[in-house]
Amino acid sequence: MVNLQEKTLKIGLTQLISSKNKEENILKIEKYSKKAKNNGADMVIFPEVFMVYFSSEDSLEKRAKEAESLEGNFVKNILKISKQYNLSITVGMYESIENNLKTYNTTITTDDNGNIINIYRKTHLYDAFNFKESEFFLESNNPYNVFEFNGFKIGIMVCYEIRFPEIARILALKGADVILVPSAWFKGYNKEEQWLTLIKARALENTVYLGSSNQIGNVFTGITSFVDPLGIIIQRMNENEGIIFGEVNKERIYEVRKILPSLYQRKPELYKGI
Repeated sequence: MVNLQEKTLKIGLTQLISSKNKEENILKIEKYSKKAKNNGADMVIFPEVFMVYFSSEDSLEKRAKEAESLEGNFVKNILKISKQYNLSITVGMYESIENNLKTYNTTITTDDNGNIINIYRKTHLYDAFNFKESEFFLESNNPYNVFEFNGFKIGIMVCYEIRFPEIARILALKGADVILVPSAWFKGYNKEEQWLTLIKARALENTVYLGSSNQIGNVFTGITSFVDPLGIIIQRMNENEGIIFGEVNKERIYEVRKILPSLYQRKPELYKGI
């Protein structure tokens, strides 16, 4: 019988500045993958679209030219690093779309042997606060699925999607133990407070762990965090680049759901038609 108290998933959560040079970003991914492995992590998470940084002045044509397919050099390097360090890697990229200047905002996850085990394309684009992601991204309609790694069920949602509780709820109902949120959260009035409120709420209302990996520098806030199933921020980055670690413990999830069984107290029959 498995001792749940000993069964944990250690996750490294990075907070990094993305460069306009892809090679620099790949080197940074390797550097922090090594740090994660040296600290005993099973997984390491990198921010949303960390592959390359674009400013608001960059044209649609430039973005399309820099974007890559899942068979491209960027992904090949990620798979190589994953295999080299025997580590699962989650990272965001600009995925090219045939015959389209727009790209997908895509997050890939590998196992610890350099194989892709999950692909998620952002479904809710950041058309808010006087910004319009839909001008250069194509929204996806892929399903919200969980995937398994080392005996744990994991869900992905990306940045702005933290504002949509339906996504986190679907992932929780599909059995997610932890929701990973690669992000590039824009600076702005009260935006940091909003971020902290939202990540705690998504963890607490679904009694799951939540781990974010945020870009910092350029126009982004950072605040990479690890939240436990009662909405408590266990780890949080400061204003610098770096990495923090969080451990997902199934026993903790069971303990929380015993004292706070809200996920089981739902009444779906009352919510129809909403």
